[in-house]
Amino acid sequence: MGKQAKPFVSRASNLTEALAAIGRMPSVLTQAIQAWGKIEIIVRKYQPKKTHEQDKLHGKWCKEAAAQGDMTAEEYRGFTKLHFGVPILCRDSNEYRAAFERVVAPLPYEQKLQLMQLPFDFAVTRGMNTKQKAEFLDACWQHFTSLGFRLTDPSLKGINPGEYKECA
Repeated sequence: MGKQAKPFVSRASNLTEALAAIGRMPSVLTQAIQAWGKIEIIVRKYQPKKTHEQDKLHGKWCKEAAAQGDMTAEEYRGFTKLHFGVPILCRDSNEYRAAFERVVAPLPYEQKLQLMQLPFDFAVTRGMNTKQKAEFLDACWQHFTSLGFRLTDPSLKGINPGEYKECA
């Protein structure tokens, strides 16, 4: 059958970009129908993924917590993913919740924490959009500062208010 069909994703922020994507659709649809039979066409609002700055801030906070607390930065990273990230993704995605409940939830707490850390590094924040990651960072901030930890102010790292909301 030649080339294998793959998902087609196109983003447009104006009519010209949208029409250009539509121009590519006939060949994409032909390949997809030949490969898969039935297909689904979805148009939805684009949700950008989390920013690099948000990731760097989370990593910095975990290192700062490690310098002040009783766990390593990687252990704090795993803790925050399990306690703050997983609930956000489970709330927002039935598919994620079902997979988490099937694979991870039955495990003992210590194994869950290990799965969140390297070398396993169970996907949590990788799938977040900027709004979810801002909510996640806010929960991390509240947790660490409530324990008396001093963390880098996000405004010093170039994080704008749309990517992080301080609620301390």
